[in-house]
Amino acid sequence: MRDPELRLLRYFVTVAEERHFGRAAERLHIAQPPLSQQIQKLERQLGVDLIDRSRRPIELTDAGNALFAEAKMALTHAERAFAAARRAAIGQLGHLHIAALQAAVDGILAHVMRAHRRRYPNVKLELTEMDTTDQLAHLLEHRIDIGFLRGPVDDPALTIQTLIDDPLAVVVCADNPLAELQRIAPSLLADQPMVLWTRSAAATTYADVVELFRLHNIEPPIVDEVPRIQTVLALVASGAGSALLPTSFINLSRRGVRFIPLHGPLPHRPLALAWRSSNQSPSVHCFLDVAVQESPHYLDELRQHYPQLGSPSKRPSPRLPLPDTALNESRQEGDHDVGAAGHRR
Repeated sequence: MRDPELRLLRYFVTVAEERHFGRAAERLHIAQPPLSQQIQKLERQLGVDLIDRSRRPIELTDAGNALFAEAKMALTHAERAFAAARRAAIGQLGHLHIAALQAAVDGILAHVMRAHRRRYPNVKLELTEMDTTDQLAHLLEHRIDIGFLRGPVDDPALTIQTLIDDPLAVVVCADNPLAELQRIAPSLLADQPMVLWTRSAAATTYADVVELFRLHNIEPPIVDEVPRIQTVLALVASGAGSALLPTSFINLSRRGVRFIPLHGPLPHRPLALAWRSSNQSPSVHCFLDVAVQESPHYLDELRQHYPQLGSPSKRPSPRLPLPDTALNESRQEGDHDVGAAGHRR
């Protein structure tokens, strides 16, 4: 405590506790005459006598007793304030505003936030679900600290780091013959009725679905387009059609549906972290470190719960399947990577 007024309070409290200037000076590691002078200085500032020096041991006056109780609390609060500042400086205390796509909310985000709370229980995390476009605007306007979004993003004011691949998967009704496959060639979807998540609700997913159709030159019949992910899954479970959704939504564990990885060339729009490049907040960077460190553990847990997602060590090479072999490839190839990768730019 370097503030002179806090120092005077500390001197006074020590004298009041010891009821003896000599012992108080020893505790404070100063000589007795300067200590006595400092107490007199405090009395002059307050305009009252705090200590009755005519008695042995010395006694506090009424004013001294009143100051003693409040001074101890003031010193305690000051120490807490100093400790809070030190903890905030190393990321152990703070308040983070985080925005995330629904795929992140229903996927990796809960795992990351749980791990972060274990390490930094005194950092408050405030979460808002938000699409990529709004996240970019809110980041630049300093309204959020971190975003979980999909690229591409090309803004020099922001740093983007890929967190996990989150490729499209086919979602089929449990009694659909395709549900027996370990992986599906996109060409097999050409005649499958499809339920789409609307462009207005999920622009990036909608764009990826359209891109997948283009890559594989297929035009499946579209039976419905709905704005809510739970409605998409309900329609699939009812047998109305199949859907193409980010793999993260497998965490919703909807009964009556099965998520099956795709193979072949796929749109690549991984889930990424975004933050302002100028943001040097220790709390922000501690959260980012936790997110990057925990993403492989999240993926391991995901594969344990859903074995059809396969092993990350066997990424299939991008290729377009031949029409007459697509079904055989889908039955034989059971590996799919929902992997993690990182880069900063």
